Amino acid sequence: MATSNLHYYTTQEAQNRLGGGGYDYVTNATVNSHTYVAIQALSVDCVITAATSVDTDIWDTLSSVTLLAGQTIYGEWSSVQIASGDFAIVYRKSS
Repeated sequence: MATSNLHYYTTQEAQNRLGGGGYDYVTNATVNSHTYVAIQALSVDCVITAATSVDTDIWDTLSSVTLLAGQTIYGEWSSVQIASGDFAIVYRKSS
C-alpha cells in the first residue's frame, strides 16, 4: 500500500499559513512589515510592481504582474509593491 506525503495542518498552522493574521488594504504603496501569503485584486485590474519572495526555491519573486479584479495569487513575500489599484494583502499570523 502506498503512503501519503500529505501534511495535515493543525488549526493553528492553517491560520498561520492562510492569512490568519489579517490583511493590509493597500493602494499605490509598498508594504514590508509582515510575511504576506496572498495578494487579491479587489475591484479593478491591478499591477504588482514587485513582490520579494521569502524562498525563491518555492515561490517566485514577482515583477510587473497584472491581476484581474477578483483574482488571488498565493506565495510568501517579505515585501509587496503596488503600482496601481486596490489590493488586500494577507499576512501570516506568526510574522
